[in-house]
Amino acid sequence: MENKNGKLLSIALAAVLSVSLTACGGNSSSEETTEENTTAATEAETTEESTEEETEEATDEATEATEEATEEEEPAADAKPASEIIAEMPKAEAKSASLKEVGKLEGEDIDNYDVFLYKEISEEEIQCLDYTGKPLLDGKVDYVDALGDTGLYVYYVVPDGDISYCGLMDAEGNVILSADEKVGTFDAVDDRFVKAYFPEAVTTDRDNAIYYSTSRMFSVDVGEDDVMYSGTVKLYDTKEHKFLENTAQKSDPNYKIGDEIITFYNDDSETVALTIDDKLIDLGDKSVVGDLITEYSSGKTTVYDKDMKKLFTTEYSLSEMTDTHDFYSIYDSESGKRGIMHKSGTVMVEPKYGSISYLSDGIFSYYFEDYDKQGLLNIDGTEITKDEYKSLSATGIPGYFNAGTQDGKYDLLDAEGNAVIQGSEYRFSEGSYFMDGDSYAYFVANKKDEPLKMESSGNYYGNNLVESRKDSAIFDLVTGEKVLEGFDKSFQAYGYIYVVNGGETTIYQVETSAE
Repeated sequence: MENKNGKLLSIALAAVLSVSLTACGGNSSSEETTEENTTAATEAETTEESTEEETEEATDEATEATEEATEEEEPAADAKPASEIIAEMPKAEAKSASLKEVGKLEGEDIDNYDVFLYKEISEEEIQCLDYTGKPLLDGKVDYVDALGDTGLYVYYVVPDGDISYCGLMDAEGNVILSADEKVGTFDAVDDRFVKAYFPEAVTTDRDNAIYYSTSRMFSVDVGEDDVMYSGTVKLYDTKEHKFLENTAQKSDPNYKIGDEIITFYNDDSETVALTIDDKLIDLGDKSVVGDLITEYSSGKTTVYDKDMKKLFTTEYSLSEMTDTHDFYSIYDSESGKRGIMHKSGTVMVEPKYGSISYLSDGIFSYYFEDYDKQGLLNIDGTEITKDEYKSLSATGIPGYFNAGTQDGKYDLLDAEGNAVIQGSEYRFSEGSYFMDGDSYAYFVANKKDEPLKMESSGNYYGNNLVESRKDSAIFDLVTGEKVLEGFDKSFQAYGYIYVVNGGETTIYQVETSAE
């Protein structure tokens, strides 16, 4: 199936080279200079006035030295005790799903493609439908695509000229951002911010292109018949429903987004920092590390917040960790080792490892010297496992981790380091299966020793729901129980699940809750 204008918009070209924005530094102590002030009381030429001046001068110097030492050793004002940070860590829980009937699918000859519903008008034309089967935007929608983890959908309108424009809508078809804004395509950066590409002209210069459109079903590069566009890229905040004008560039920046600070390299390869409400930050000689601003001097790192309020100083340098805004890697330049610091300035794990990476649920991977010998580390500093695995990674299943073994297979570890499943040929992920003899087996979170077995692989619908066509049933991968059964077929669109029985299609909304 192809859309009416024959061009599916794909990911942008000309991305600016991604460069780490982490700060560098060490913990070498600054040299302290102490001046000795001596007053020879026995010297006859020493007058009372000169003695008083020298005494005042010595007092001032001593006071300055004391203030400087106090500043260097000043702890973080908002630092939390490690025990409090550990207690506040959210508990890893897999959420069980249920299905709520919300209506029937209206109309006939309705089909689904990827994430949306449509009706074929002719061999070369389709009509995109909303989740109930009604035409989207009076039938003017050409194609629909999911926008990452934002929960929103990109709709492309029938082109009225050489350029196809798109807008944003929710799962129910409500317009969040109109195609009248003249955005050519979107690309999700995280679950809140997306890149918006504004085409201004067709170009043949790849270095000047921000994205391209293609008529091919799969495309990883520009083909002869593809069209490239020059223009402007900027961020759109899907939570506040506004563009961040200070992010606008003529190239395709690699935006790095924290909870409070956004950074990127502009068209002149200069670092730009701004708050998430679009206020520019004057960094001067300082650097951005995640949601912190750092300044290194004389063996110390001074840390500020987004408003340039001083938070604390530390003898370590800081760098970001992927997939967490709460914890930072700290580096001791004397020992060459790394540890973990909370964003408030509390050192959770003193530097003793070659490297530490965040996985999920307050658990990290570590190694000492050999990258191929990794172990699991808890935020409280406990080494959950020995450093014996070739690789460790998150699975997307709360409380469970992939462990690559030295023989090239994979174990599934729980948060205590127990190997729940051993010797799989492939990594584990949310909704993935592993082979148990001739059966396709799915891991059930609340029944570690009782995987859900099927004769063939099923369709994973997200939210821990998997469909088995052989059983005509949908199962919950948290409990292992059937959520729905006894239907001809099922499919998913706009996040809803559609169940067909005879000539009737029932629409179900997915609702989740922790068991």
